Amino acid sequence: MSHPTRRTLLATLALAPLAGCMVGGEPPLPHGRVRAVRIDVSPLVAKGLPGWAAKAARFAEPAFARAFAPILAPNDSRAPVVTVTIDEILLASWAGGSDDDPLGADVVDTVRARLTTSAVAGLPTLARPMLVTRPAGDSGPWYAADIDDRRLAGLLATLAGWCRREFP
Repeated sequence: MSHPTRRTLLATLALAPLAGCMVGGEPPLPHGRVRAVRIDVSPLVAKGLPGWAAKAARFAEPAFARAFAPILAPNDSRAPVVTVTIDEILLASWAGGSDDDPLGADVVDTVRARLTTSAVAGLPTLARPMLVTRPAGDSGPWYAADIDDRRLAGLLATLAGWCRREFP
């Protein structure tokens, strides 16, 4: 075996574990800046949960503003408007741990959403489904009066972070 072939083989073997990472995930969205981020909670309202929808929007808006602040460009007409549609929020009924897992990591809160960019600069509308889970016990003491608000705020902040990661 000649040296260039051996080097090629060794490089291929060294990079083989990374091949799944390169093929498995979607590349970042092609927008380095965004004009605005809008939160759409209409699916929650349509399910008969207008109060819950308003609370979700109230927690999501500042979380997304913080997450997207580094790439926000309100005056850039070539930057898309990002809309995050929150389809479903599920808070586990028990935020405490079990005998097997005293920290409660096996009990998760979940949010299903869709991230959509507007069509700009010759690019079409782009969309990504988002599914985010977070351990229900991560929000502090389950017996505190504001536990559900803290869980919801934490879950939506996590969603904001994952949505931000979709951009370079």
